[in-house]
Amino acid sequence: MAPNLSSLVFLFLLLPAAGNAAATAAATPPSSGNNAFNVTEILRRYPEFKLFNLLLSKTRVAREINSRSSVTILVPDNSAVDWLLRRSTRLARTSLVELMSVHVVLDYIDDAKLAALPRGQPTVVTTLFQTTGTARNRTGFLNVTAAPRGGAAFVSAAPGSLVSATFKRTVTAKPYNISVLQISNFVVPPGIVTRPLPPPAPRMRQMAIAPSPAPTAPRLPPPTLPASGGDTSEAPDAAEAPAPSRGHVAKVTSWWIGAAAGIVCMIGFL
Repeated sequence: MAPNLSSLVFLFLLLPAAGNAAATAAATPPSSGNNAFNVTEILRRYPEFKLFNLLLSKTRVAREINSRSSVTILVPDNSAVDWLLRRSTRLARTSLVELMSVHVVLDYIDDAKLAALPRGQPTVVTTLFQTTGTARNRTGFLNVTAAPRGGAAFVSAAPGSLVSATFKRTVTAKPYNISVLQISNFVVPPGIVTRPLPPPAPRMRQMAIAPSPAPTAPRLPPPTLPASGGDTSEAPDAAEAPAPSRGHVAKVTSWWIGAAAGIVCMIGFL
């Protein structure tokens, strides 16, 4: 199965670029003189393990493998790597290095050893992760249990592990130096990929501010009346009738004059 393009881009962005990682790892000589293998060169012959091989090189776990004299590599194919990367977009580089180290067993295991496993009782093997000094709660060990119909199952020896993998086939074996076994998927110890995220920063509560009351006019003291003392004058009992106006007087006078003239005329007529 061809590796997904998004997974390849993720690997090159997440991990430190070092040019062609596979070529760099291949050109790096083993640290021990008695080493007779290069894991990058071995996996390069199998396109179905291209993503896992790239992870080994980018995390520098390939160098650690090449420095050992006897190891077993548990390899999931491209689809399993793609599945993990798609669901772990926030996977830290440290966690990825630890996860890859869990898939390196510090012992030689081949078909004959798997067939000789005791039935119903897991065999504990040590992984490269145990040598880093950061493994806690037995996360650096794997339990290998013989399957009822042949093969074996691989699961983390840490309590509470739920993700296990089954043996599929032997990819290559060079007794008693290196063995590459294909497994169905990643073996994921608790606390590596599913680490608890830091608690979010507390959010400031938006408190509702009550509207300020409308300004009220200041209360003035009631007016004080001046004390009665110096002024002894009293108010008049009744209002005086207004004096008749000049026009009214003139009308009355002219009426009497007219009346008198009428009487004089009447007398003269008689």
